[in-house]
Order: sequence, then C-alpha cells, then structure tokens
Amino acid sequence: MPTASRSNEVALVGSQDGMKALANALQAGIDEVLPPGIKASRILHLAMMATMKEPKLLQCTKSSMIVALVASATFALDPSGTLGHGWIIPIFNNKLGVMEAAFWPGWKGLVQIVYRSGRVESVMPAAVYEQNTFEYRLGDTPKLKHTPARPTPDRKCWIADVKWEKGKLVSPGKLAGPLVGAYCTWTVNGVRSFKFRWAEELEKIRLSSKAPVSPAYINWTEDMMIKGAVKAAIPLMPMSVEDQHLLTLATQNENDKMGFKPFIDVTGEVIKDGAHPIGAKDKDTPTPAENPEDEEE
Repeated sequence: MPTASRSNEVALVGSQDGMKALANALQAGIDEVLPPGIKASRILHLAMMATMKEPKLLQCTKSSMIVALVASATFALDPSGTLGHGWIIPIFNNKLGVMEAAFWPGWKGLVQIVYRSGRVESVMPAAVYEQNTFEYRLGDTPKLKHTPARPTPDRKCWIADVKWEKGKLVSPGKLAGPLVGAYCTWTVNGVRSFKFRWAEELEKIRLSSKAPVSPAYINWTEDMMIKGAVKAAIPLMPMSVEDQHLLTLATQNENDKMGFKPFIDVTGEVIKDGAHPIGAKDKDTPTPAENPEDEEE
C-alpha cells in the first residue's frame, strides 16, 4: 500500500467550516489573552474575513493557523488587513511541503502597540519624495522639515526593478523612482524626536531578505518603506522592557521568515543616530515641541 506523504499527514484548515470550527474551539482561550474591552469573537470574525479575502489560508495547517490567531489576539490587532494593522499570510514551508499561516503586523499595528504603552504621546511616520521640500540634519542641532508636494499623475514610487530570464530571477531589483526615504517622528513629554532612513538603506534591507521581490514590496512599496522607518524608530522610544519585548515579538516571525535583522543596520552597525529632540537647543535643555499641525517640524 502506498504510504501517505508528510504533507498529507498534517491537518489543514480545509474549508470555511473548518475555519469556523477552529475559531469556536479557540474562543475561550483567546479571551484570556486579550486586553479588557476586546472580545475574542471580534478577532476571530476578522480572521474569518481574512480567509475569505485569501482562500490560500484554508490550505494552511491548523497548528500554524492557531499560532497566527493567538498572535493577533495577543497583540489585539485586526488580522484581516482592513485597517492595515496586520495580516494573516500564507507561507509555503519548503522543508515540510505544507502551507503555513503567519500573523504579520503592519506599521499601523506597530504604532497602535506603541500608543498602548502610554509613554509616547504621538507617532507620525511618512515617506519622502523628490518633489517634496525636505530638510534633514543631525548633530548638535538636529532638524527634520518636510512639506509634501501635491501628488501628480506622473509621480512614481520607488519599486523593485526586477528582471527574470527563462523563469529565473537574475536581478533582485534596484532603486527606480523618486522616493527619497521614510521617517518616523514621536513625541514624549512635549519633545519630538525622529528617525529617518534613506531609500538606499531600506533597499539594503529588502535585498538582504529572503523574499526581495515579495508582493508586499512590489505592490505596497511605500507602506514597506514606512514600516522600515517605524521598526528602526521603536527601539529608540522610551518604553518599558515589557512593551519593547511585546513589540519585538510582534515582528519576530516576519524577521525570521524574511531574513530581516531587527534593530541592527544591515551593515552591522548598531543604530545610534535617531533619538534627537527636534528643535532642542542642546542635549540637556530641550524646548517644548511645536504644534504637531505646524508646518515646520
């Protein structure tokens, strides 16, 4: 008699009914890890929406789907992708020959976790284009001033210039387009700080990953650029060890799967140039932050 392959021995979600049964079985346990005011039924309903948007999730193993659902509940983030807080993504495991589900937070989800820490008053990330008025300076008098230009039909975003020959990837891409970089500013006790990363720095991260031409980079380039700036800024924010640990866990699976190097520049140098109060006179006498809606930041 033929023996079952390893992939056939693994239990899969299989169908919407299978997903519903899995969600019902998990509801009591997920309620225990959610913060007050958030119901497991809501998180699981959003997860069901995710499987409707992406049918490949039904081909994932039950065990990986359980881990993904518990992760989204632990971080109390919408896993459907509707709000950009996070996504449940199907990833093929070549070693096991099966599809696995993984929860990956978006940059908006990471910002939500930062706000919940209670220590950061505001977070403002953005992408910078060549058409923008942009001034960036570090040193004793750091400055970040950004005036976006009105979008025009011919404004192009940086995209991966991918080349294929005979079905094989021969070039993982290069910079193509006028996206200059991305930054993240945050305010603590009325003092605003920032972290900026050039497009070339974020490009190094993309090229060092295991999936440099993933749909995320090709179709949502600006969001991925902004996420890179947010992830670089988070270690510089004055949060508790517990909150920093939670944020590390939120991105650990993505870092492992994609080959990212969290909190460390690709060159191997520790990130050390970001915690600068904007508008501060000097290191010891920071000035109060200006109105967040003011043009000069």
